[in-house]
Amino acid sequence: MKIKFNWDIGIMLSLIVFITFIIYIAFIFPHVGSQLVSDRYYENEMKYQEIINQKKNVLKLPEKIKVFILHSGVEVMFPPVNNDIHGFFTLFRSSSKDLDFTQSFKILRSSQKRLLIPKKFLKKGYYKLIIRWKTNQKYFFEKDIFWNE
Repeated sequence: MKIKFNWDIGIMLSLIVFITFIIYIAFIFPHVGSQLVSDRYYENEMKYQEIINQKKNVLKLPEKIKVFILHSGVEVMFPPVNNDIHGFFTLFRSSSKDLDFTQSFKILRSSQKRLLIPKKFLKKGYYKLIIRWKTNQKYFFEKDIFWNE
């Protein structure tokens, strides 16, 4: 039995595909899990001008911040300043909220301006390293990194 393809069959096939797509969108798609970047995204958006100012402060530093991926972890080298550096860093993993990690740090004036993030905090994959610190001004730095070990 041969079926002749004509306008009637084409319209019916188009309707069937469209109805199947709508059923998928209505019943299956809402059950796909998703995570927001932040639960307080509106509050964070209102504070974004402060972050822009802190990023401009980073650009005014005499040297750029350097990030090295070593076998022992991630090393961040701050530019030399004459004050203590204190703040916190966040390893943000967009694929899983459970792999996010935040810790405070303090680097003394007399020490080398280095911060080492040990590899025990890192799982293989992409991270966004966000560092906020204060000396005489507030600073904000972010960089995408890939941990491969």
